[in-house]
Amino acid sequence: MTSRNRRLRVLHLASFAGNIGDVANHAGARRMLGEHLDFALEYTELEIREFYWTKRPFDDAFVDYANTFDLLLIGGGNYFELWVERSATGTSIDISPQCLARLKVPTLFFAIGVDIGQGYSKATAQRFDDFISEVLARSDMFVCVRNDGSSKALCEVLGAARAQTIPVLPDGGFFAVPSPDVAAERPASRRIGINIAGDMLERRFNAELSAGEFLKELASACTTLLDADPTLGIDLRAHIWRDVALLAELMSLLPDRYLRRRIFVGQLVPSREGLDDFLDSYGAFDLVLGMRFHANVCPLGMGVPARGLLNYPQVALLYEELEMTDRLVDVRHPGCGVAIADAVVADLANLAPLRRRCLSLRAGLDAQACDTLASINTWLHAGLR
Repeated sequence: MTSRNRRLRVLHLASFAGNIGDVANHAGARRMLGEHLDFALEYTELEIREFYWTKRPFDDAFVDYANTFDLLLIGGGNYFELWVERSATGTSIDISPQCLARLKVPTLFFAIGVDIGQGYSKATAQRFDDFISEVLARSDMFVCVRNDGSSKALCEVLGAARAQTIPVLPDGGFFAVPSPDVAAERPASRRIGINIAGDMLERRFNAELSAGEFLKELASACTTLLDADPTLGIDLRAHIWRDVALLAELMSLLPDRYLRRRIFVGQLVPSREGLDDFLDSYGAFDLVLGMRFHANVCPLGMGVPARGLLNYPQVALLYEELEMTDRLVDVRHPGCGVAIADAVVADLANLAPLRRRCLSLRAGLDAQACDTLASINTWLHAGLR
C-alpha cells in the first residue's frame, strides 16, 4: 500500500460547535490536509471544551485513548493562551510532563494561536517554555502556529531564536472555500456584513468607549450609510450566541424604518449544518466589517474585502501579519462611527481593486500553507515508516 492510499486514524482535538468561525477553520484545514498530505485521514473528533468544562482531564486515560490512534491532531485554535495559571503548560492544553512523556502517538499541534492578549505571568511563561522545549525536542511531535501574530508572541516569550524554528500555517478559515477565480468579475450586491463580538467586553472596551457607547457609534454609522444610499442593505452576523445579545442591543438603537426593510439578521447555526449558509452569506457581501478573527479571515479568503473592527490585539496582529494594517478601524475611541461610515463609503466606491488585493493575498497564503504542509508531510513520512 502506498502512502497516498494509507489511511491514518486521527484523533482530532479542537472545538467543533458553538462558534461558526471554528467550524469554517476546520473545514478549510481538512480540505488543505486532504490536498497536500500523502495520506487519507479518518477523523474522530474530541471536543476540547469538555476539558474546559472539567468533564475530561488531560490524564492517563486521555493518553491511553490517544495512543490507540495513528495521529493526534490538536487545533487549529487559540489554545496557547498564556494566562492559564493552574495549567501544567501555562496554556489551555493542561497536560503534565509525565503524561506528555507517555504520549507515544505522533502529535501535530496544528495552526495554534499563541495569545498573550490577556496577559501572562513569569510562571506561565516558564511552564510554556518547558512544554515547548519538550515538544521541539521530540521527533514524533510537530508544532506550527497560525498567522495571527503568534510568531511575534513566541519571540516575546521564548526568544527569537527558538520562535524562528516554529513554522507558520495560515488559519484554515482562509481556505474554507477553494481559491476564488481570479478572472471572475461579479456585480456588486449592495450588501455589507457586520459582525460584532459579544464576549470579553471588559477587555475589548477598556479604553475611552464602553460597549454601549460603541454601539451608539455603530448605530450612527449604519444610519448615516442607509440614509445616504437607498440601495444599500446591512446584514448583521453572529458567530457565537454572545454576539446575538450585543446585536440585539445594536438593533434597539436603529431606526424602525430600516429594521423593517434594509437591515437583516443572519441565522446562527454554529455547527457543520450552518457552515454552507455562513460561507454563502460572507461570499456574497461587497464588504465585511468584522470584529471577530474569523469574520475577517473567512471573507478575505473568499476574495471579499474586509475591515477589521479593532478592539482586541489579535485582529491588529492578524492585519499586521497580512501587511494590511490600513484595513483596520479602531473602535475604542469617540468618533469611530464617523470613521466606520467613511471607510465603507470609500470601499464601496473602490471594490474592484480591493477584490484584486484580496485575491493576491489568497494566492500568497496558499503558497505559505503549501510550504508548511510539505514539512508536515515529510514529518509524517519519517515518523510512520
